Amino acid sequence: MAWEGDRLRSMSKEKGISLSKLAEVLKVSRQTVNDWVNGQVPKGNHLMEISRVMEVQPGYFFRNDKPAHISIPLHRKRGLAKLNNSMREEAVNIAKQYEALFKSAPEPGLVPVMRIDRRDAENAQLIAAKLRELSGIEPNRPLDYDHTFKLLHGLKIVNIFRQFPPTLKGYAFYCRIYSHRVVFVNTDTNILDLIFPLLHETVHAIHDEEVSTISDPEEELFCDTVSNLVQFPDEYVMMVHRAIKGRSKGVQVNILKEFSKNNAHSLFGIVEQIKRLDPELDLQVGGANSNLKKLFPAIGHVLFKEEDARVFVSKLKKLSPLFFEILETQIQSATTRRVGEWLGLESGLDAEQAAKEIRRIAAAREG
Repeated sequence: MAWEGDRLRSMSKEKGISLSKLAEVLKVSRQTVNDWVNGQVPKGNHLMEISRVMEVQPGYFFRNDKPAHISIPLHRKRGLAKLNNSMREEAVNIAKQYEALFKSAPEPGLVPVMRIDRRDAENAQLIAAKLRELSGIEPNRPLDYDHTFKLLHGLKIVNIFRQFPPTLKGYAFYCRIYSHRVVFVNTDTNILDLIFPLLHETVHAIHDEEVSTISDPEEELFCDTVSNLVQFPDEYVMMVHRAIKGRSKGVQVNILKEFSKNNAHSLFGIVEQIKRLDPELDLQVGGANSNLKKLFPAIGHVLFKEEDARVFVSKLKKLSPLFFEILETQIQSATTRRVGEWLGLESGLDAEQAAKEIRRIAAAREG
């Protein structure tokens, strides 16, 4: 469903409410209302207030322009990026490329679901503990990307690696295609930036039984809280805090950089968690984090750096076993072009070699 800002303008005229008056009633700026009219999707609480003032259901302001079997929720994107129709359409276009694959894929069966009755700190801790246990990571270690992908597999979430268009400002996005829960991962994402957004989308997936078309700020904040607790266990945060406590700022940044380098996580993430213990912590780590990222590759480089198709297929099978299993079931009847599209391979030769290797593995399994 795509947001139709013009419907807000026309409904305002019909109700005799100017856009300036609407901004006043909703306690937002006139520029915010202009953004809504021009295509930016209102946050969940604002959308509900708009619907109340206009005396219509929230769905009135959306156009149903996507297949019913593809559900793309209106979650926020990277950093301060605002949701808009073009970004949503880009996500839908990516998902559409996999319609045929998932339509013919075996049903996922019962999938793990976690009920979230309360969005409070206690519940966040409980859910985080369950997710860390399912990942198989040691209690005092921050989550790495191998264990993150293992977690997705345990939750029966299919992860697919694709390069996102520049207009789709995100590291990953969650959707449903038919009955399958899918997380698309931007191959341009640096390893240090990868884990948190994957966990964020995972938290959405495990309780988003009916995918919402409304971005709920409380929901986003809760998903952030759980994701941080999964990635950074309290034991690790306290250990890092003890290591930097009482040191000069320059030394603190260097120590944090070593922890981050050794455990492959961003400085921003660990600093935010330490602030829960030490609210007075005031460190500027942007420059250090940028330098640290130069030492780590993008996830796409991990997958595609080797020219050998067998190496690529082996890595894909390890990092995305559910996707690989689905590919195996349809590889014999799929065209090379279609396989290349599913794998995000631009070169026809690369696609042909990868398809050949997957067909070999599938045939060996059957034989």
